[in-house]
Amino acid sequence: MLSSVIRQVNGHLVKSNICASPLNPVYYQTVRWRRKPRWLPTARSKMFRVPERKKLPFNEYEELKTLFNNYRTEMKSLREYFAGQIKDSTNQSGNLLDSAEEYGEGHRKCVEINEQWNAEVKQLREQTLAKEKEVELQEILDTIEETRIKMEERQQHIEEIVRLEKERAKSYITEVNVEEAIDKALENSVDYNFAIDLQGNFFHGKNTKPPKISSPSTTEEPVEVAVNT
Repeated sequence: MLSSVIRQVNGHLVKSNICASPLNPVYYQTVRWRRKPRWLPTARSKMFRVPERKKLPFNEYEELKTLFNNYRTEMKSLREYFAGQIKDSTNQSGNLLDSAEEYGEGHRKCVEINEQWNAEVKQLREQTLAKEKEVELQEILDTIEETRIKMEERQQHIEEIVRLEKERAKSYITEVNVEEAIDKALENSVDYNFAIDLQGNFFHGKNTKPPKISSPSTTEEPVEVAVNT
């Protein structure tokens, strides 16, 4: 909405020659915060200007002079000290060869000791690796033996299942003995019905009648009734 209004105002101003360029909705101003570049020449207003040299107070000048004298004295002492150290070291250059020989002998002894240590560590490492290899080999053999035993037990279990299924297969009803199984089931019918009285006696069979009891007794044992087939 705002952009459309600005567009209409710009068009009206341009048509009326009030403003040659359209209005900018965003007002901005460029500010340079950096110093003047080194490659630019001196400004004309400062070309022949001679800066006035600042005059220090007498007390401050004396203090700076004292500090500078102290600094110069200390630096001179340091230079002389270092020069003496270098001179002494050059005078002792004859002892440097002896020191180099002693250093070489010490280095040779250190190398021999290091080689001896390396040999001991190598021997110890080989022994450790041999023991670890034996342990790993024994673990592999144990794993193979356990796997073999488990496979044998599994095979025996499978054979037992197969044997039981073969035994059960003898009683299966097939197309050959289906008529014989039907005749046997009709001849030997089984009644799975049963009843329970208040004393907890079971009466198996649908047509079984409970026995006649003259008087109830709490100490009476349950009466067993034959199955009525």
